[in-house]
Amino acid sequence: HSIDNVPNAFGGAANGPFPQDIRYRNDDRGDSGFDIRHRFTHSMNYELPWGRGKKFDIENGVLNAIAGGWQTNAIFTWQTGLPFTPTLNNSVSNAGGSRPDRRKSGEIDNPTPNLWFDTSFNTADAAWGVPQQYTYGNGGRNILRGPGRVNLDFSIFKSFNFTETRSLQFRAESFNLTNTPAFNLPNSAIGSPAAGTITSTVGNPRQMQFALRFAF
Repeated sequence: HSIDNVPNAFGGAANGPFPQDIRYRNDDRGDSGFDIRHRFTHSMNYELPWGRGKKFDIENGVLNAIAGGWQTNAIFTWQTGLPFTPTLNNSVSNAGGSRPDRRKSGEIDNPTPNLWFDTSFNTADAAWGVPQQYTYGNGGRNILRGPGRVNLDFSIFKSFNFTETRSLQFRAESFNLTNTPAFNLPNSAIGSPAAGTITSTVGNPRQMQFALRFAF
């Protein structure tokens, strides 16, 4: 868990108006823009047990050349989202941007790209309100979290051994095999019609590549 009161040193989230009050930098103390609270990564290499000299021996030379010598590889990553700061669409601080008053958590149970957080504004039971003119809102920095990410990279290799020192390897590799989209942070401007919506993705869609590698 990374906490700071300074702008992003390593990229990351939308900090909002920063600093909100240049006289009191600790008012901006909060989660670092690059703070990923939970991240799980698992990598796997598995040589299929078919082929000459393996558990399921194949004596036929032609069949062994086709079915033997295959290896699979995978990297699976799951992580929670980056933090971001709700801001006021129309500033009232007279000192740059403004943050709203926070009246509720601002989180919702089933966020979607069409509505990622509670954007209710300036009504009796709203999550956000307008601070008094020329004052700063009590909404903190990086108090909400954007979408998490899931990614699976997968490859399969096949080796052809000509001699003890020479071999040819066929490689088929897929990045983001499941073509799972990684959504960007939502629009955080409270009071804007677009608040809470996500209109872009980060990273790449599924990519596939094939290669031959000659080792000698």
